[in-house]
Amino acid sequence: MPVRELLLRPEVLSGFPETGKYRWLELYDKTNVYGYSAIAEHEDMLELHVTLVQWGKCVRQSLEQDVTWLKGEALRLGKRRIMGIRANDQGQFDGRLFKFAGLFGFTEMHTVQTATLRVDSEE
Repeated sequence: MPVRELLLRPEVLSGFPETGKYRWLELYDKTNVYGYSAIAEHEDMLELHVTLVQWGKCVRQSLEQDVTWLKGEALRLGKRRIMGIRANDQGQFDGRLFKFAGLFGFTEMHTVQTATLRVDSEE
């Protein structure tokens, strides 16, 4: 199976909170690790984040197997949808997400932008 669950959050996903909400996954093929993923359950869907550290034809084929695994995991958890989310902390829109997601059967594309106001206590 090209998906391995990790006990600790991988460094490349260090921007995600360690609140117990996310499950950390390592994506690999016969020779190396090509990506990491964070998934979280919501009432009616599975939230998905993927960070690739390599890309190529073999990785694309492995990702197809990963999506098959993910669909099975979503069904096992009673979820009827998987929502892939792309976060960019540089304030940039990446239109490649829609093309990339479409390669693996994702539809119903959406754009969500957020802004964060950090309020730190002054003690």
